[in-house]
Order: sequence, then C-alpha cells, then structure tokens
Amino acid sequence: MKKTLVALAVTAFATSASALTIYEADGSKVVFDGSIRMRLDNEKSVEKRNGVKKVTQKAHTNLHNDGTRFNIAMSHQLGEDLYSFGRLEFRFNGDSKGTDKFGDLFTNKAYVGIGSHKFGEVAFGRQATIGDEIYQADFEYAYGVFDTTLSTSGRSVIRYDYKGIEGLHIGLDYRFAEHRDNKGEVIKPNLFAGSDDYSSLYPLKSGYGVGALYEFPKFGNQTVRVGAGYTRDNFESSPDHQFASHHRDAWGATAKYAIDDLEVAIDYSGQFLKEGSKKDKINGFRVGALYNVTDKIALYGSYGYLKNNVDNMFGDVVKNVWSFNEQGKAQNDPKHTNEDNYTTERTERHKFMLGTSYRVHKNVVTYLEGSIENSKETYSSDTKRLVKKIRNTNVGVGLRVFW
Repeated sequence: MKKTLVALAVTAFATSASALTIYEADGSKVVFDGSIRMRLDNEKSVEKRNGVKKVTQKAHTNLHNDGTRFNIAMSHQLGEDLYSFGRLEFRFNGDSKGTDKFGDLFTNKAYVGIGSHKFGEVAFGRQATIGDEIYQADFEYAYGVFDTTLSTSGRSVIRYDYKGIEGLHIGLDYRFAEHRDNKGEVIKPNLFAGSDDYSSLYPLKSGYGVGALYEFPKFGNQTVRVGAGYTRDNFESSPDHQFASHHRDAWGATAKYAIDDLEVAIDYSGQFLKEGSKKDKINGFRVGALYNVTDKIALYGSYGYLKNNVDNMFGDVVKNVWSFNEQGKAQNDPKHTNEDNYTTERTERHKFMLGTSYRVHKNVVTYLEGSIENSKETYSSDTKRLVKKIRNTNVGVGLRVFW
C-alpha cells in the first residue's frame, strides 16, 4: 500500500498502533516498530522471438521474504515549536543467494533532522526523497503495474518538507555522490558488473528533486488530492564513454478521488535519459481503484501502460564494440562491427493486476493478488531486426504482521 509520509516527527511514530515505546521522558521519545512480511507466489514467463515460442521461465512456487523490516525512531522536543528527530530502518538483502530472500541485514534508512510545525523540517542522511511520495495509484501489496521514473531515495540526501498550509505538502531534496574512491573522487562505472541496476553501472554524481501534493478541502464525503514532481540525476561516465552530457530527467503527476469506501487514482510518469548521443525516453500511466467492502475486506485492481524508445542504444562507443548475446544482454564482442549491432529499441508494456485483502487484526493483514503483463520489445539496426514478445503471469498470497 502507499507508504505513509515521513514528515512530522509525530507521524513517524504512527506507523504501527502497537509500536513499543522504549523510552519517554522530558520531551524525548524512542519507539521500536516493524513488520514481518512473507509471500508465497507462482511466476511464469513465456517468450517468443520473431514468432518462435521459447519458454524462458517455467512456472514455479516460492515462499520468501517480502520486505520484512524493523525501525527505531526518536524525537526530542527542543522548544515550543522546535523538535529534532531521527530514524533507523533495517531490512534484509533480498538479492543474496537463497530462495527465501533473507540475506544479510542492511541499513535501508538512517537520518536525523530538525523540524518546526510552522516552518517545516530538514532531514539529513539515507532516506526517501519527495519523489517517493508523488504516486497514489499503488493500491497493491505485491505486483505493481509499473515503477515510477522519479528518483525515490538516496544514501546521502538533504531533504526539506513544508506542511504549514493545510492540505499542502511541498518537498525539496538534494542528493550527493554515493560512491567515492580513496581519493574522494566519484568512482568510475563498471559496465561489466553484471547488474541490471543503472546506478551501479553509472554512479551518481549529484541529483535533486522537487514535488508538491495538495488535498482540497473535503466536500461532504468526497476528497480530491493531486500532486506533481520532477527529479534530475547526473551520472559519472566511464573511461570508454566520455559523454559531454550524461543525465536523466524524470517527471510525474498524480490525482486521486475518494468517496465513501471507494478510491480511484491515476498516475503519469515520464523520463528522458541522455548518454552522449544515446536517448532513452519513457512515457507511461496507470489507473487503479480500491473498494472497501467492509472494514476488514478490500478489493482493488489496476492497469498500466508504458512505452520506452531508445535511439543509438550504445551511444558514443570509444574502445568497446557491443552486441547482444543469445540472452538479449549487452556484451563486449570484438568479432562484431558497429553496423551489425542493434541501434534502436522500442518497448511497449501492458499490465493488469487484481487483488483482495483481509485484515485479520488491526496489526495483521493477508492478501491474494494476480497479475498479467504483455510486452513487446523490438530491436533493430540497418541489417537486422529482432522482435520479442513476453508474457509474464504472477499469482501470490501474502501475510504481514506489524508491531
């Protein structure tokens, strides 16, 4: 479900009705909360290449961690309107070997700050950015129909939030470089690291974001909330790719309408990434709805569409000549020439998701979800063309216990 706003210190302690208060005296408070999250799911992927069917992943069932975490939050009243706050959040590294996705423990959030109910608050450290607050159509627990293009977190972030006007939330953030060598310089990219994470291939040099959300005054039993945001990422180039410009701009907008037990929302997301002569454009939207059948049972669903166009896929190559291997991954291959390489990529994705949840207790929720995604990826050059059609299906049941 939509993540709660991490803004005022009071709100930070409201993540669980049964959070354990460790210490409270003289205007200071420390609480401990968290959740254990498990999911049993079945996934299947079928792929066709130029019309020839190829099963890339057989259906299998797996029981695994689904974002289990625990938090320590603290606040100290410094004056009539001034307070300080901090938060530590720990999770498990789901990328580690093992199907249960309980890997090494790591710090997901670690920040401190100073706040004023009148003037807003400033936080410093590893935390979510304002881009994480913009979207509202994510009613699902497991199978989102697409990820936001906005940058949503950072390891070294300064963030400012203002909520001094009723219904209005304005956020600004600046992100510093996250990986430096022993000389203090931003490390150079490792293009053969074997990761699909763009930030691990091209380290961030700097970035910033701005966003705003506004909830209109209630009209009877109806509420309307709108928002928009923009983020900019500046990346380090590799010695083989000396780009004059290497950055990513992302933007998004959202609107949500609620009446009685029904909520309907729509999100729009876009991106323009420039790697020298390479241009990567994304545009997409999703619509979602949730209906509370009772105070314990909810039905929800969403649909998402995304279009991605990439021109001059490998940009300004200086030393390396690139091609696709049999698995469709980019590789360094001196046997190929530039004219044999794919130069453009066109991708379209449609995804549907339906789910239902049941709140067993105020701190226990279970859910059942299913999704279907159909995508078409077209790679082309002057000499050849590859069309991949992929159908992914997922069914899962989950249980979350909070404290």
